[in-house]
Amino acid sequence: MRPSFAYKVLLLGCLLVPQLASAVDPGQQAPDIFGRSLTEDRKYRISDFRGKVLIVDFWASWCGPCIVSMPELDTLRNRMIRAGYGDRFEILGVNLDDDSDRALAFLKLHPVSYPMITDLLGLGAREFAPRKLPSAYVISPTGRVAFIYYGYGKGYGQELELRVLEELKAKGEQR
Repeated sequence: MRPSFAYKVLLLGCLLVPQLASAVDPGQQAPDIFGRSLTEDRKYRISDFRGKVLIVDFWASWCGPCIVSMPELDTLRNRMIRAGYGDRFEILGVNLDDDSDRALAFLKLHPVSYPMITDLLGLGAREFAPRKLPSAYVISPTGRVAFIYYGYGKGYGQELELRVLEELKAKGEQR
């Protein structure tokens, strides 16, 4: 599996013309990106999850680390549901393949229970400008980017769980 042409162009553009990239940083409002679900007949947008802590996870079928990170995210989601946070937490996967059939084939081999959207045109990737894949953005209930985990490494799931719990337990958006 290889990177999509659109993603390569997007990354090259971000490197050559960084002033045009609209990357978000912790503390900023998350862009309200949207896309068609890969597994349902509906669309999702980030604002659909306002009031919840949301992890926005950018991935692709050609991303080797995504094979490991996505099941960890699914385990985290299930753990949060069992802990009673199901109504206050969700994960939204954003696929960056230029062919949704590749993404669907990947999901058949590596199924997850959280919603997945496709970013065929690269608009979501342009707004967030993930530096590597996977990239997981923890979004606060008010839509603020609280934390970003670029790539995958030791402690990935634990770090994201800690950051999600911090947001779930926060008394307000004073931080």
